[in-house]
Amino acid sequence: MRLMLLLAAICVSGCATSVVDYKSGTDFSIYQQASVRKDDSQKDTSIDTVRIQAALKKHLPEQGLTVAMSDAQLEVVGRLVEYSRYEGNQVSWGFGGARDSLAIGLSAPISADERKQYRLEIEFVDIATKQVVWKAKSTQAMDENYGAEKRDKWIDKNVARMLMRYPPK
Repeated sequence: MRLMLLLAAICVSGCATSVVDYKSGTDFSIYQQASVRKDDSQKDTSIDTVRIQAALKKHLPEQGLTVAMSDAQLEVVGRLVEYSRYEGNQVSWGFGGARDSLAIGLSAPISADERKQYRLEIEFVDIATKQVVWKAKSTQAMDENYGAEKRDKWIDKNVARMLMRYPPK
C-alpha cells in the first residue's frame, strides 16, 4: 500500500509543470489578439529567445488568441530565468562502539557542485494599462548542457503546457 501511495505521489509531482498567477477580476474574454515581443531586459536576441517566440506564436492560437503585430490587446513576453542548483557530492557514514554503547554517525556533504539551470517564464501584459494580467513559471528546469534539439523540444513542450492554463478558470 505504501508503495502505491509513493508511486501516485511521484506521478502527481511529475505533472506539476507550471505555477500560474493572474490579476483577480480580469475579464480575459476581452483579449482576442496578442503580440509576441522579446524581453526588454535582454541585451540581444539569443537563440533561446527566438525559440520561445516561435513556440508562443505556435501555441497562442490554440488558446483563442490571434497573433497580431497591431491592434493587439496583450503583449506576450517569454524569458528564461537562470538560477544555480547546488548538489552535494560526498556523504559519509560510520558506526562505532564503546564499552556499553553503540553509535551510528552521518556527515553532511562537505563540497557541492554548482549547476546552472533555467526556468521558463511567460507574462501577458495588458497594452492599455501596462500591467501584467497573467503569468506562468515552469517548475521543471532546463539544464545548461542541453543541446539544440533538446532545447527546442523542452521550450516547445513547456510553452504548450503553460499556455494550457490560460485563461484561468
